[in-house]
Amino acid sequence: MPKNALASLDVIWEKILNGLAKGDFKHLEGILTEAAGTLAAIPLKYPVEHVPTLSLTGEIFVRRDALSRQNLTEKLAEKGFATICSPVAEWVQYSEYLVENGFIDRELSLIEKLRFKIRKQFMARYERTLRSILSRSGLIRSEVPDIREIIDHALPYISPDLTGEAILTIGSSLFEIAAHVCGVIAIGPFGCMPNRLSESILNEIMKREDRLAAASNHKKLRQTLDTLEELPFLAIESDGSPFPQLINAKLEAFCLRAGRLHEKMMASPLPLPTDQVRRVNT
Repeated sequence: MPKNALASLDVIWEKILNGLAKGDFKHLEGILTEAAGTLAAIPLKYPVEHVPTLSLTGEIFVRRDALSRQNLTEKLAEKGFATICSPVAEWVQYSEYLVENGFIDRELSLIEKLRFKIRKQFMARYERTLRSILSRSGLIRSEVPDIREIIDHALPYISPDLTGEAILTIGSSLFEIAAHVCGVIAIGPFGCMPNRLSESILNEIMKREDRLAAASNHKKLRQTLDTLEELPFLAIESDGSPFPQLINAKLEAFCLRAGRLHEKMMASPLPLPTDQVRRVNT
């Protein structure tokens, strides 16, 4: 039952928070190993790879704030869609990218560069370890997203000098669509300039040819997108109020298009990483 699964998730999350509070990484690893086992034991209605998955990206606060999202992920779940919210770690990795490539207002000293490099290596190792443990649940991908690849997907359409969420929203949308997700929703606060900028660009480039131009495996994508011209994308502005009827109507149309793309993806699946484990519960 979904209620029982959510109750188990709440218990797991509380244990993880307590583990983080202790500041002991080995202790946290044990908690996450237990959590992965608990999650893996939850019965699933469908195999994970058969569930149509959407990406929720956009402004970093709004996409993770329950009030701003207005139960969007829950509504999508009722329609049969799983939603992956872009992680906070994406912004941490992007901040590291800005430092490494000189997009900051001062030059780091030699000692600061050394500290930065060491800290980055430790953070990357910790993230790989945590993802590897949680991937045993069969519910998440174990590979760490490559921020440079995400940005490379956006560079033909936006300058890296224009720092902020826009380049991440554009890059991750093109990077994920038709490979890992069957639709992208970009959400942001009302009147947010970076969100409107990414919306205007994505409305033009979420097309078959633009996706193929950014892909490394054209053959599989061409099979998936052979009869599709426009890719499922929806931009939403939120001020914390219930979504208007127009947005709800657009959401219905978006879900229909995303469902069709998912069917195409299942007919010609992209190759998965060798370390990715898929789980089927009967």
